[in-house]
Formats: sequence, structure tokens, C-alpha cells
Amino acid sequence: MKKWKCSVCGYIHEGDEPPEKCPLCGAEKDKFIQVTDSEESASQGTEEEEGAPKSLENEVDISAAGSPQEQLTMLEKITDLVLKNHLHPISVHSPNGIVPIAVLFLALGILFKSQGLANAAYYNMIAVLLSMPLVIFTGYVTWQKKYNGAKTSVFKIKIAASIVATVILIGLVTWKTVQPDVLISASLDRWLFLFWSSFMLAAIGLAGHLGGQLVFGNKK
Repeated sequence: MKKWKCSVCGYIHEGDEPPEKCPLCGAEKDKFIQVTDSEESASQGTEEEEGAPKSLENEVDISAAGSPQEQLTMLEKITDLVLKNHLHPISVHSPNGIVPIAVLFLALGILFKSQGLANAAYYNMIAVLLSMPLVIFTGYVTWQKKYNGAKTSVFKIKIAASIVATVILIGLVTWKTVQPDVLISASLDRWLFLFWSSFMLAAIGLAGHLGGQLVFGNKK
């Protein structure tokens, strides 16, 4: 049985022909290359090394050479560290874990007309908002360096969902700051706030699901 590897995400397909689209990242058929069992084993054995560019591993030797052209820039060092230490999967756990709790507090605050629960939801959203710059930066670095900035359907949906969630989050935090009692008032605003919060949760969940699919979808 022939084996085909997606050059974007590393997914391995077995069959006479590669699939029309990669089930993990959505890459087209022409992005697949045929591999042997030995090549697949070697690829799996060096997966961590691919995540950490060799430029970082040889940093000491490069610095010793003393040539400015060969030395890494500060940005290159940072991006190397992002990949080597898997900072995007680590940082993205903050919004993925806190947002569901925030929406739960929000719903309970509206149900029981509790300013305390409403404020708890608000403070959790602020915590998520503060974590977003790191999440976005590490996500962009990982997309560019590990997946070569691939513009497949999966990446487009993931990026769009992340942008939508971030924009809604900024709007909700601003709304609650300007109108502190929005969640306990008798107006329609509280239900609109809950609707947009739920929409934000769905967008974050979708982005997280696609990210997990890319990371764990090919694990056996």
C-alpha cells in the first residue's frame, strides 16, 4: 500500500492515490508526496526538531563566528523559541478554558440578576483579552513557520474564527465598561450581550477544534 504525506501538516494517507484534499488541513491533492516506511519513521523521529529550527540549536556556534550576517536577530530568536517550546498550544489554553466559565457566570448573573456573577464574567473576559496578543502572535508565528503560511480552507476558517472572537470580545468588554449594569437591567441589552458572548464562545470553540485537529489528528 502506498503512503502519501501532506507537505503542509504532515498527515499520512494510505492508498493508491493521495486524497483530493487533506482531511486535516484541507490542502489540495498536489501538496501530497509519496513516502516510504523508512521516510515516515524518520519524519516522525524528527518532528520535534522540525518544530525547533536548527538556527536556535546552533546559536552558540553562530555567535562565536562573530559575523553580523550569520547572527540571529532578536525576532528570529523569539520565533524559534515560540516553535521549540510550543507556546501557541500553551497560550491558547487561556481563552479556551476561561471563556466557557465567563459565559456560564454571565448566564447565571442574568438569571439571578446578580451583579457579583456579572462582574465575575466581566473580569474573566478582561483576563482573556489580556492574553489575546500572545495567542495571536504565537499563532501567526506557528502558521508561518510550521505550516508555511498555507492558505487552505482549514487555516482560513481558523483565522476567521479567531478574528471574529477577538472583535466580539473587545466589543463586550467595552460595552460592560461603559454600561456596568447591562447584565442586570430589565432591557433587551442583557440578552443581546448573552447572545454575542455565546457566539464568541462558538467561534473560539471552532478555532480550538481545528487547532486540535491539526496537532492531534494524525496521531496513532
